[in-house]
Amino acid sequence: MARNGGVDRGLFRREGVWWILWVCPYGHRHREKIGTAKGLARDYYQKRKLQVKLEGFCLTEAKAQREAEKPVLFQDVASRYLAWAERERPRSVVFRQCAMKHLVTAFGPKPLTDIDSEALEGYIERRKGEGAAPATINRERTVLGHLFTKARTWKLATLNPLADTDPLKEPDEHPRPLSADDEARLLSVLPTRYHAFTRFAIHTGLRLGELRAQTWKDTDLEQGTLTVTRPKSGKREVLPLNQTARRLLTSLERTGPLVFPDIPEGVSTRFVEYAKRAGLEGVTFHCLRDTFISRLAPHVSATTLMALARHRDLRTTRRYLKVEDAHLRTAVERLADPETGDGSSTQSSTEKMAVTQLLESIGF
Repeated sequence: MARNGGVDRGLFRREGVWWILWVCPYGHRHREKIGTAKGLARDYYQKRKLQVKLEGFCLTEAKAQREAEKPVLFQDVASRYLAWAERERPRSVVFRQCAMKHLVTAFGPKPLTDIDSEALEGYIERRKGEGAAPATINRERTVLGHLFTKARTWKLATLNPLADTDPLKEPDEHPRPLSADDEARLLSVLPTRYHAFTRFAIHTGLRLGELRAQTWKDTDLEQGTLTVTRPKSGKREVLPLNQTARRLLTSLERTGPLVFPDIPEGVSTRFVEYAKRAGLEGVTFHCLRDTFISRLAPHVSATTLMALARHRDLRTTRRYLKVEDAHLRTAVERLADPETGDGSSTQSSTEKMAVTQLLESIGF
Protein backbone atom coordinates (compact mmCIF):
# COMPACT_ATOMS: atom_id res chain seq x y z
CA MET A 1 0.00 0.00 0.00
CA ALA A 2 1.38 3.39 -0.97
CA ARG A 3 0.62 6.38 1.23
CA ASN A 4 1.20 10.03 0.54
CA GLY A 5 1.88 12.06 3.74
CA GLY A 6 2.20 15.79 4.43
CA VAL A 7 -0.36 17.86 2.62
CA ASP A 8 -2.28 14.77 1.53
CA ARG A 9 -2.74 13.29 4.96
CA GLY A 10 -6.00 11.32 5.07
CA LEU A 11 -5.48 9.88 1.60
CA PHE A 12 -4.07 6.45 0.79
CA ARG A 13 -3.83 4.28 -2.28
CA ARG A 14 -4.44 0.56 -2.53
CA GLU A 15 -3.97 -1.42 -5.76
CA GLY A 16 -4.11 1.75 -7.82
CA VAL A 17 -7.29 3.08 -6.19
CA TRP A 18 -7.39 6.13 -3.89
CA TRP A 19 -9.23 6.03 -0.58
CA ILE A 20 -9.87 8.66 2.07
CA LEU A 21 -9.69 8.09 5.83
CA TRP A 22 -11.35 10.45 8.32
CA VAL A 23 -12.85 10.54 11.82
CA CYS A 24 -16.34 11.86 12.68
CA PRO A 25 -17.33 13.64 15.92
CA TYR A 26 -18.50 10.28 17.34
CA GLY A 27 -15.00 8.87 17.04
CA HIS A 28 -15.90 6.52 14.16
CA ARG A 29 -13.08 5.96 11.66
CA HIS A 30 -14.55 6.09 8.16
CA ARG A 31 -12.93 4.79 4.98
CA GLU A 32 -14.33 5.64 1.55
CA LYS A 33 -13.23 4.31 -1.81
CA ILE A 34 -12.99 7.21 -4.30
CA GLY A 35 -11.26 6.15 -7.54
CA THR A 36 -8.04 6.31 -9.51
CA ALA A 37 -7.79 10.14 -9.59
CA LYS A 38 -5.84 11.54 -6.65
CA GLY A 39 -7.26 15.03 -7.18
CA LEU A 40 -10.82 13.72 -6.79
CA ALA A 41 -9.86 11.91 -3.59
CA ARG A 42 -8.29 15.11 -2.24
CA ASP A 43 -11.50 17.07 -2.99
CA TYR A 44 -13.67 14.43 -1.25
CA TYR A 45 -11.40 14.46 1.79
CA GLN A 46 -11.68 18.25 2.13
CA LYS A 47 -15.47 18.02 1.68
CA ARG A 48 -15.76 15.47 4.49
CA LYS A 49 -13.58 17.55 6.81
CA LEU A 50 -15.85 20.54 6.23
CA GLN A 51 -19.02 18.44 6.83
CA VAL A 52 -17.57 17.12 10.07
CA LYS A 53 -16.75 20.63 11.27
CA LEU A 54 -20.02 22.34 10.25
CA GLU A 55 -22.60 19.53 10.47
CA GLY A 56 -21.10 16.93 12.78
CA PHE A 57 -21.39 14.55 9.82
CA CYS A 58 -21.21 10.78 10.45
CA LEU A 59 -21.27 8.40 7.49
CA THR A 60 -22.77 5.56 9.56
CA GLU A 61 -25.70 7.71 10.67
CA ALA A 62 -26.22 9.06 7.15
CA LYS A 63 -26.45 5.53 5.74
CA ALA A 64 -28.92 4.51 8.48
CA GLN A 65 -31.09 7.54 7.74
CA ARG A 66 -31.14 6.80 4.01
CA GLU A 67 -32.15 3.21 4.75
CA ALA A 68 -34.93 4.40 7.06
CA GLU A 69 -36.23 6.77 4.40
CA LYS A 70 -36.17 4.09 1.72
CA PRO A 71 -39.78 3.21 0.82
CA VAL A 72 -41.09 -0.22 1.82
CA LEU A 73 -42.39 -1.92 -1.33
CA PHE A 74 -45.57 -4.00 -1.31
CA GLN A 75 -43.89 -6.92 -3.08
CA ASP A 76 -41.25 -7.16 -0.33
CA VAL A 77 -43.86 -7.19 2.43
CA ALA A 78 -45.90 -9.74 0.43
CA SER A 79 -42.89 -12.08 0.31
CA ARG A 80 -42.37 -11.73 4.05
CA TYR A 81 -46.10 -12.28 4.67
CA LEU A 82 -46.23 -15.50 2.64
CA ALA A 83 -43.09 -16.78 4.37
CA TRP A 84 -44.83 -16.09 7.69
CA ALA A 85 -47.98 -17.89 6.46
CA GLU A 86 -45.97 -20.98 5.45
CA ARG A 87 -44.58 -21.20 8.98
CA GLU A 88 -47.59 -20.13 11.04
CA ARG A 89 -50.65 -20.84 8.86
CA PRO A 90 -49.68 -23.79 6.62
CA ARG A 91 -53.28 -24.97 6.22
CA SER A 92 -54.36 -21.74 4.55
CA VAL A 93 -51.14 -20.82 2.74
CA VAL A 94 -52.44 -21.90 -0.70
CA PHE A 95 -55.50 -19.70 -0.24
CA ARG A 96 -53.25 -16.74 0.68
CA GLN A 97 -50.89 -17.43 -2.22
CA CYS A 98 -53.77 -17.43 -4.73
CA ALA A 99 -55.08 -14.11 -3.44
CA MET A 100 -51.59 -12.61 -3.31
CA LYS A 101 -50.94 -13.31 -6.99
CA HIS A 102 -53.56 -10.73 -7.97
CA LEU A 103 -52.55 -8.29 -5.24
CA VAL A 104 -48.86 -8.36 -6.19
CA THR A 105 -49.76 -7.89 -9.86
CA ALA A 106 -51.63 -4.72 -8.93
CA PHE A 107 -49.48 -3.31 -6.12
CA GLY A 108 -46.09 -5.10 -6.35
CA PRO A 109 -43.61 -2.26 -7.07
CA LYS A 110 -45.58 0.38 -5.18
CA PRO A 111 -44.53 1.70 -1.77
CA LEU A 112 -46.75 0.39 1.01
CA THR A 113 -47.69 3.96 1.93
CA ASP A 114 -49.23 4.48 -1.55
CA ILE A 115 -51.83 1.77 -0.97
CA ASP A 116 -54.74 3.63 0.59
CA SER A 117 -58.53 3.23 0.50
CA GLU A 118 -58.66 4.94 -2.91
CA ALA A 119 -56.11 2.51 -4.35
CA LEU A 120 -58.08 -0.39 -2.87
CA GLU A 121 -61.31 0.85 -4.46
CA GLY A 122 -59.50 1.07 -7.79
CA TYR A 123 -58.27 -2.50 -7.35
CA ILE A 124 -61.79 -3.73 -6.62
CA GLU A 125 -63.15 -2.04 -9.76
CA ARG A 126 -60.40 -3.60 -11.89
CA ARG A 127 -61.10 -7.04 -10.49
CA LYS A 128 -64.80 -6.58 -11.23
CA GLY A 129 -63.89 -5.66 -14.80
CA GLU A 130 -61.84 -8.86 -15.04
CA GLY A 131 -64.93 -10.87 -14.12
CA ALA A 132 -63.94 -11.81 -10.56
CA ALA A 133 -66.89 -12.74 -8.36
CA PRO A 134 -67.69 -10.60 -5.27
CA ALA A 135 -66.77 -13.52 -2.98
CA THR A 136 -63.36 -13.85 -4.68
CA ILE A 137 -62.68 -10.12 -4.38
CA ASN A 138 -63.70 -10.18 -0.72
CA ARG A 139 -61.26 -13.00 -0.01
CA GLU A 140 -58.45 -11.04 -1.67
CA ARG A 141 -59.50 -7.98 0.34
CA THR A 142 -59.32 -10.02 3.54
CA VAL A 143 -55.78 -11.21 2.75
CA LEU A 144 -54.71 -7.64 1.98
CA GLY A 145 -56.15 -6.46 5.29
CA HIS A 146 -54.32 -9.16 7.21
CA LEU A 147 -51.08 -8.32 5.41
CA PHE A 148 -51.39 -4.74 6.65
CA THR A 149 -52.16 -6.00 10.16
CA LYS A 150 -48.90 -7.95 10.11
CA ALA A 151 -47.05 -5.00 8.53
CA ARG A 152 -48.13 -2.82 11.46
CA THR A 153 -46.84 -5.48 13.86
CA TRP A 154 -43.53 -5.43 11.97
CA LYS A 155 -43.43 -1.59 12.21
CA LEU A 156 -43.63 -1.28 8.42
CA ALA A 157 -47.03 0.43 8.24
CA THR A 158 -49.16 2.68 10.41
CA LEU A 159 -52.54 2.49 8.64
CA ASN A 160 -54.74 -0.22 7.16
CA PRO A 161 -56.50 0.78 3.88
CA LEU A 162 -59.45 -1.51 4.70
CA ALA A 163 -60.46 0.72 7.61
CA ASP A 164 -62.48 3.05 5.35
CA THR A 165 -63.92 0.47 2.94
CA ASP A 166 -66.67 -2.14 3.10
CA PRO A 167 -66.70 -5.66 1.62
CA LEU A 168 -68.79 -6.27 -1.47
CA LYS A 169 -72.27 -7.65 -1.04
CA GLU A 170 -72.24 -11.30 -2.03
CA PRO A 171 -75.30 -12.80 -3.70
CA ASP A 172 -77.05 -15.63 -1.91
CA GLU A 173 -75.70 -18.87 -3.28
CA HIS A 174 -78.20 -21.68 -3.55
CA PRO A 175 -76.98 -25.28 -3.24
CA ARG A 176 -76.86 -27.30 -6.44
CA PRO A 177 -77.14 -30.93 -5.32
CA LEU A 178 -77.10 -33.80 -7.80
CA SER A 179 -80.11 -36.02 -8.20
CA ALA A 180 -79.56 -39.77 -8.56
CA ASP A 181 -79.98 -39.34 -12.32
CA ASP A 182 -77.48 -36.42 -12.38
CA GLU A 183 -74.97 -38.54 -10.51
CA ALA A 184 -75.33 -41.43 -12.94
CA ARG A 185 -74.94 -39.15 -15.96
CA LEU A 186 -71.90 -37.49 -14.44
CA LEU A 187 -70.16 -40.77 -13.64
CA SER A 188 -70.84 -41.99 -17.17
CA VAL A 189 -68.62 -39.25 -18.63
CA LEU A 190 -66.01 -38.91 -15.89
CA PRO A 191 -62.70 -40.77 -16.41
CA THR A 192 -62.49 -43.93 -14.31
CA ARG A 193 -59.74 -42.45 -12.12
CA TYR A 194 -62.20 -39.72 -11.02
CA HIS A 195 -64.85 -42.16 -9.79
CA ALA A 196 -63.45 -43.08 -6.37
CA PHE A 197 -62.83 -39.56 -5.06
CA THR A 198 -66.03 -38.24 -6.68
CA ARG A 199 -68.22 -40.84 -4.99
CA PHE A 200 -66.29 -40.49 -1.74
CA ALA A 201 -66.99 -36.73 -1.77
CA ILE A 202 -70.72 -37.41 -2.23
CA HIS A 203 -70.76 -39.79 0.74
CA THR A 204 -68.58 -37.75 3.12
CA GLY A 205 -68.97 -34.10 2.12
CA LEU A 206 -65.19 -33.59 2.04
CA ARG A 207 -64.02 -30.52 0.14
CA LEU A 208 -61.51 -30.87 -2.71
CA GLY A 209 -58.59 -29.57 -0.62
CA GLU A 210 -59.53 -31.96 2.18
CA LEU A 211 -59.67 -34.90 -0.23
CA ARG A 212 -56.21 -34.04 -1.57
CA ALA A 213 -54.73 -33.90 1.93
CA GLN A 214 -56.52 -36.92 3.45
CA THR A 215 -54.12 -39.58 4.76
CA TRP A 216 -54.58 -43.25 5.54
CA LYS A 217 -53.38 -42.79 9.10
CA ASP A 218 -56.45 -40.61 9.73
CA THR A 219 -58.92 -43.27 8.58
CA ASP A 220 -60.21 -46.06 10.80
CA LEU A 221 -62.10 -48.68 8.82
CA GLU A 222 -62.62 -50.81 11.91
CA GLN A 223 -64.45 -48.04 13.73
CA GLY A 224 -65.86 -46.63 10.51
CA THR A 225 -64.59 -43.09 11.15
CA LEU A 226 -62.43 -40.56 9.38
CA THR A 227 -60.49 -37.73 11.00
CA VAL A 228 -60.19 -34.94 8.46
CA THR A 229 -56.44 -34.54 7.96
CA ARG A 230 -56.53 -30.90 6.98
CA PRO A 231 -59.98 -29.45 7.75
CA LYS A 232 -60.93 -25.98 6.57
CA SER A 233 -61.72 -24.96 10.14
CA GLY A 234 -58.28 -25.92 11.42
CA LYS A 235 -59.96 -27.84 14.26
CA ARG A 236 -60.18 -31.59 14.84
CA GLU A 237 -63.12 -33.01 12.88
CA VAL A 238 -64.17 -36.67 12.96
CA LEU A 239 -66.75 -38.03 10.52
CA PRO A 240 -68.65 -41.32 10.61
CA LEU A 241 -68.30 -43.29 7.37
CA ASN A 242 -71.30 -44.97 5.80
CA GLN A 243 -71.03 -48.41 4.21
CA THR A 244 -70.48 -47.02 0.73
CA ALA A 245 -67.58 -44.83 1.88
CA ARG A 246 -66.04 -47.75 3.76
CA ARG A 247 -66.30 -50.03 0.72
CA LEU A 248 -64.67 -47.34 -1.43
CA LEU A 249 -61.73 -47.09 0.95
CA THR A 250 -61.39 -50.87 1.16
CA SER A 251 -61.22 -51.10 -2.64
CA LEU A 252 -58.35 -48.60 -2.92
CA GLU A 253 -54.72 -49.62 -3.20
CA ARG A 254 -52.47 -48.05 -0.58
CA THR A 255 -49.50 -46.66 -2.52
CA GLY A 256 -48.39 -44.02 -0.04
CA PRO A 257 -49.59 -41.84 2.85
CA LEU A 258 -52.37 -40.14 0.84
CA VAL A 259 -55.75 -41.77 0.29
CA PHE A 260 -56.20 -40.09 -3.11
CA PRO A 261 -52.68 -39.36 -4.43
CA ASP A 262 -53.77 -39.20 -8.06
CA ILE A 263 -56.24 -36.29 -7.99
CA PRO A 264 -55.03 -34.31 -11.04
CA GLU A 265 -54.13 -30.63 -11.03
CA GLY A 266 -56.84 -28.41 -12.47
CA VAL A 267 -59.51 -30.93 -11.55
CA SER A 268 -62.01 -28.16 -10.71
CA THR A 269 -61.95 -26.80 -14.27
CA ARG A 270 -62.01 -30.26 -15.84
CA PHE A 271 -64.88 -31.32 -13.60
CA VAL A 272 -67.05 -28.45 -14.89
CA GLU A 273 -66.22 -29.46 -18.48
CA TYR A 274 -67.20 -33.08 -17.85
CA ALA A 275 -70.43 -31.97 -16.16
CA LYS A 276 -71.36 -29.88 -19.20
CA ARG A 277 -70.58 -32.88 -21.41
CA ALA A 278 -73.11 -34.80 -19.30
CA GLY A 279 -75.67 -32.04 -19.90
CA LEU A 280 -75.42 -30.70 -16.33
CA GLU A 281 -75.28 -26.91 -16.15
CA GLY A 282 -74.04 -25.08 -13.08
CA VAL A 283 -72.34 -28.16 -11.63
CA THR A 284 -68.95 -27.70 -9.99
CA PHE A 285 -66.88 -29.96 -7.77
CA HIS A 286 -68.38 -28.25 -4.70
CA CYS A 287 -71.79 -29.57 -5.78
CA LEU A 288 -70.67 -32.98 -4.54
CA ARG A 289 -70.59 -31.53 -1.04
CA ASP A 290 -73.99 -29.90 -1.68
CA THR A 291 -75.26 -33.35 -2.62
CA PHE A 292 -73.99 -34.94 0.60
CA ILE A 293 -75.62 -32.29 2.79
CA SER A 294 -78.88 -32.06 0.81
CA ARG A 295 -79.43 -35.82 0.81
CA LEU A 296 -79.00 -35.86 4.59
CA ALA A 297 -81.31 -32.90 5.21
CA PRO A 298 -84.67 -34.74 5.07
CA HIS A 299 -83.53 -37.41 7.53
CA VAL A 300 -81.79 -35.55 10.37
CA SER A 301 -82.31 -32.60 12.67
CA ALA A 302 -80.83 -29.20 11.84
CA THR A 303 -78.22 -29.54 14.57
CA THR A 304 -77.20 -33.02 13.35
CA LEU A 305 -77.00 -31.73 9.78
CA MET A 306 -74.87 -28.81 10.93
CA ALA A 307 -72.50 -31.21 12.70
CA LEU A 308 -72.17 -33.59 9.74
CA ALA A 309 -71.72 -30.70 7.30
CA ARG A 310 -69.12 -29.22 9.67
CA HIS A 311 -70.68 -25.78 9.43
CA ARG A 312 -69.77 -23.16 12.00
CA ASP A 313 -72.91 -21.09 11.37
CA LEU A 314 -76.46 -22.41 11.38
CA ARG A 315 -77.37 -19.88 8.70
CA THR A 316 -75.22 -21.84 6.25
CA THR A 317 -76.97 -25.07 7.18
CA ARG A 318 -80.39 -23.50 6.73
CA ARG A 319 -79.78 -23.13 3.01
CA TYR A 320 -79.89 -26.92 2.73
CA LEU A 321 -82.97 -27.28 4.90
CA LYS A 322 -84.87 -25.37 2.23
CA VAL A 323 -83.77 -27.68 -0.58
CA GLU A 324 -86.35 -30.37 0.20
CA ASP A 325 -89.03 -28.45 2.09
CA ALA A 326 -91.61 -31.15 1.31
CA HIS A 327 -89.73 -33.50 3.62
CA LEU A 328 -89.81 -30.88 6.37
CA ARG A 329 -93.56 -30.54 5.90
CA THR A 330 -93.93 -34.30 6.22
CA ALA A 331 -91.80 -34.25 9.35
CA VAL A 332 -93.97 -31.70 11.15
CA GLU A 333 -97.06 -33.69 10.30
CA ARG A 334 -95.80 -36.26 12.78
CA LEU A 335 -97.01 -33.85 15.43
CA ALA A 336 -100.57 -34.37 14.19
CA ASP A 337 -103.10 -36.24 16.33
CA PRO A 338 -102.43 -39.98 15.79
CA GLU A 339 -106.18 -40.73 15.81
CA THR A 340 -107.17 -38.39 13.00
CA GLY A 341 -103.86 -38.46 11.14
CA ASP A 342 -104.16 -34.95 9.80
CA GLY A 343 -104.37 -32.82 12.91
CA SER A 344 -106.85 -30.58 11.13
CA SER A 345 -109.62 -30.81 13.70
CA THR A 346 -108.10 -32.00 16.98
CA GLN A 347 -104.60 -30.47 16.98
CA SER A 348 -104.33 -28.19 20.00
CA SER A 349 -103.50 -24.51 19.71
CA THR A 350 -100.25 -25.24 21.57
CA GLU A 351 -99.23 -27.84 18.97
CA LYS A 352 -100.16 -25.52 16.11
CA MET A 353 -98.05 -22.78 17.65
CA ALA A 354 -95.12 -25.18 18.01
CA VAL A 355 -95.34 -26.11 14.32
CA THR A 356 -95.57 -22.47 13.29
CA GLN A 357 -92.56 -21.51 15.39
CA LEU A 358 -90.55 -24.43 13.99
CA LEU A 359 -91.30 -23.42 10.40
CA GLU A 360 -90.48 -19.78 11.13
CA SER A 361 -87.21 -20.74 12.79
CA ILE A 362 -85.97 -22.45 9.64
CA GLY A 363 -87.09 -19.68 7.30
CA PHE A 364 -90.53 -20.71 6.02
